Amino acid sequence: MKHVILLVGPKGSGKSTIGTLLETRLDIRFVRVEPIFLELRGILDPAHPEFERRGYEAVLSRLTAELNLVDTVCFETTGASRELEPALGELARVSTLLIVQVICDLDECKERIRGRDSSIHIPVSDDQVDRINAVASRVELPWAARIDNRGEFNPELIVNVVRRLLSDSPKGA
Repeated sequence: MKHVILLVGPKGSGKSTIGTLLETRLDIRFVRVEPIFLELRGILDPAHPEFERRGYEAVLSRLTAELNLVDTVCFETTGASRELEPALGELARVSTLLIVQVICDLDECKERIRGRDSSIHIPVSDDQVDRINAVASRVELPWAARIDNRGEFNPELIVNVVRRLLSDSPKGA
């Protein structure tokens, strides 16, 4: 059975850092979502009504291609998009979907955003971060696990949470 690990949390909560850690330590293919949307911005105005839908279609296409190559992929989202639910339905049809909530204080998230590499992240103002994270902090999904990423980054704890999650997951064919 193929597995998709979805990291869900506010902007700046550390989802990309966690995904990179999982790729490095557990050989889980991490698909960065923001570069896919950044590429789409070169083709379609983000204000266009089809932007989010087409972005999620591109993400699903990439995830599907990766699942043809490996057994487990990981991607990240704030959960704030209305396009997430249909995407999750599609992923659940082709894999075991493991949704992981990434918890972080919203003020800490904002500080992290100010210091991160803008070439691989969608640029956002503090006001946009506040609006997005207000929605992201209210997202409720069927969490398979939670990672508390407040304060000092703890790679061992994160790796152990995901190892346990995968070992408890149905194996299937």
